[in-house]
Amino acid sequence: MEDALLEKVIANDDLRIIAEMAAVLGVDAYLVGGYLRDCLLGRMTKDLDFAFSGAWEELPRSFAARISGTFFWLDEKRLQGRVVKKTGKEASFFDFAPLRGETVMDDIARRDFTINALALPLRGDQRVLIDPLHGSDDLREGVIRACSASAFDDDPLRLLRAIRFAAEIGFAIEENTWQILCAKTALLKAVAAERVRDELFRTLAAPVCGISLKQLCDSGLWTEIVRDREWVICKESIPRAEETERLCMELGRIFPESGERLADYFGHEVETGISVRSLIKLAAVLGSSERGGPALLAKRLRLGNVAGRVLDLFCRNDRDVYGLLERSHTERVMYRFFRDREPAGLGMLIIARATEAVSDESFLSLIRYWLQEYEAQDDELFLPGGEIMGILGVPPGQVVGEAMARLREAEGSGIVTSREEAREFIKNLLTKEEPIG
Repeated sequence: MEDALLEKVIANDDLRIIAEMAAVLGVDAYLVGGYLRDCLLGRMTKDLDFAFSGAWEELPRSFAARISGTFFWLDEKRLQGRVVKKTGKEASFFDFAPLRGETVMDDIARRDFTINALALPLRGDQRVLIDPLHGSDDLREGVIRACSASAFDDDPLRLLRAIRFAAEIGFAIEENTWQILCAKTALLKAVAAERVRDELFRTLAAPVCGISLKQLCDSGLWTEIVRDREWVICKESIPRAEETERLCMELGRIFPESGERLADYFGHEVETGISVRSLIKLAAVLGSSERGGPALLAKRLRLGNVAGRVLDLFCRNDRDVYGLLERSHTERVMYRFFRDREPAGLGMLIIARATEAVSDESFLSLIRYWLQEYEAQDDELFLPGGEIMGILGVPPGQVVGEAMARLREAEGSGIVTSREEAREFIKNLLTKEEPIG
């Protein structure tokens, strides 16, 4: 099976082009890490990582020109670059970097987990998987294992990445790795808040959130994230997050004709990497905002204004309002509920049902109204095209049109509700992993 999958990898036209360019330059090139991991798991992915030795720096730019892609440096000082290739609405990402160390074996030894410590040489005739730490065995066994005892010291963000990988691919963290992780949680203090935020929300975006939330709690990492013991995850709150996750999935089955709209709402990124669904799960864990926990966490994680406000709305204690909704299902009452809580009304209902603040009958009635009758007001965009061009720094054309389309979608779903939020939304397009245009 492994050989068949590697043959499929080797047949990739883009890899063949990179191999040819590496041969012309006389440099050693390796496909490394996550793409190989996912191929061996039988998962489709469009993120490829390459490592080189020798004078390879001109290769990414030449590769971009060859495939009609876009090249830019992620970190020019460290020679870490990216090429983005767009095909219709989809995009492939090719990341380029020098080997970490003198040889590919040095590079592998410095990686985070054995399942990512894989390399495939692209130069020469033979294509043999380099796997000195037996990562392919751990892939078969479903295990997350650190490459070395110092893996977390080398990059403390790996403390969160271990839990995130386990959540995303449904693996268990190997016992010795777990013990080392728990002993080194204090290292997370040295990690930039933005990096912590990104890993946390990627973890929340994964299915079966209860397991990863329990791991964050049991390891002590949650305490390090919030830096306030009043807001340590209470074990009793984890089932609330699991129930919100279940409800988000269940609604698509209950209202199949609105499945795409619901998926768009829950999957919508309020900010880069922060979806409505993930914010709902986080709010379910945090509970009421009366003591200021959501605002403190939003500040700690450096959430933007929009994500911070939506999180605060999701955590609002509206039991009196839910009591009114139980007694009256008039159109006026339902309309005012959603209008006064834009853009968070639907998510608030999910949390309210998970905490049994509303009955199943009222919950479904309100969801049906939101899907079939309630409409966001005002079709005009908060920002005109000229202002969007100024923010993006581009002339009229496709990029502006695409930005306006995305803004219209965000306003229509209630995610953007003011000029200030619209400006932040457009600025955020500049930092997305998949660039516009």
